[in-house]
Amino acid sequence: MIPVTYKYSLFAFLGTLFFLASCRTDFDISGDYQEIAVVHFLLDPNDNQHFLKINKTFSGEGDATVFAKVADSSYFDEVEAIVEEVIGGNLVSGEILGGSVNRQWLLKDTIIDNKQPGAFYYPEQKLYYFNADDLNTNALYRLKITVDGGKHNIAGATALVSGINLTTPNPNTPLNFAEANVPVNGYRNQPIRFSKGTGAIYDVKLLFRYREFTAAGSEVKELRWNLGEVIASEVVSPNVSVIANGETFYDFLGNNIPENPDVTRRQVENVEIVVTGGSSDLLTYILVNQPSSSIAQNKPEFTNLAGAMGIFSSRTTVTQFKAAFNPIQPNQRALSVNSTRELARGFYTFFLRDLKFCSNIPSDIGQGYNFACD
Repeated sequence: MIPVTYKYSLFAFLGTLFFLASCRTDFDISGDYQEIAVVHFLLDPNDNQHFLKINKTFSGEGDATVFAKVADSSYFDEVEAIVEEVIGGNLVSGEILGGSVNRQWLLKDTIIDNKQPGAFYYPEQKLYYFNADDLNTNALYRLKITVDGGKHNIAGATALVSGINLTTPNPNTPLNFAEANVPVNGYRNQPIRFSKGTGAIYDVKLLFRYREFTAAGSEVKELRWNLGEVIASEVVSPNVSVIANGETFYDFLGNNIPENPDVTRRQVENVEIVVTGGSSDLLTYILVNQPSSSIAQNKPEFTNLAGAMGIFSSRTTVTQFKAAFNPIQPNQRALSVNSTRELARGFYTFFLRDLKFCSNIPSDIGQGYNFACD
């Protein structure tokens, strides 16, 4: 086994949905129980490790929430999983017709120990993975799983999501959330635009990283600002536009960074825009598994797998990284001068809560700015 870092994003919620399908309460202990495999597997061409999660439903006398805390209740004894890369085939009704297998991978098992507390056992859980940093967006991918010597035979197929490209802002342009004089001129909206590609649903986030200084040293911390989800069919244009509101940005920072008397100063480390696009199957799976507002609680089921519940599909993640400043090209920075001034001396992050932000960017030092670090 190897140590891994499990990548969470918009679609990491799939693991929590497993709770809805993986146990039966203590009033359902009759002979009607049927063991069912539950699979969650999303390929991302921008990842170099690809993780499959497979569990089983379980039943027994007593409280199922107690069984859920026992790992063996949800694991199969033997799992053999293979992923095939098919060139020149056609995806029809969940199956790949024609084409030829170019490569294949036999998945290995591993244990991760960073699972968050919840209804099921934690912090450890078993996953299956294969390594590949060059998945072909023009290929199709076939999944074959044999469980417990043929007790369950599972099959699925998917294309990869591709063609999503960030177009705005320009990689060399700083994010602009504020005018020169905010009390008079107000905040600015920062548009984020990207091409649809073959995605069906998109999740947009902005990661704000800052360095916090104390007498003991410094530490980089991160905040994730969720800018929303967009469904491709609701956008007529071939491009998607999401607006990051400037005032909301500073209010978000003010509400999520605590005042701390031990902190001597904070500085912007970097900012990263993250767009994750999911397939049409993934969109359907998300919509079907949303909480029901019906009193009857009768919900349809969706799976694109033969022999199991769950999903085998794809997503892709595109990012734009902006360092606090570029020493080679000093005009390149994560936040504009006005935005940096508002962060250090603005209403939400200074007057309402003094978060002690300042700028160590060379062009901001020695220019008479009252927001430059001493």
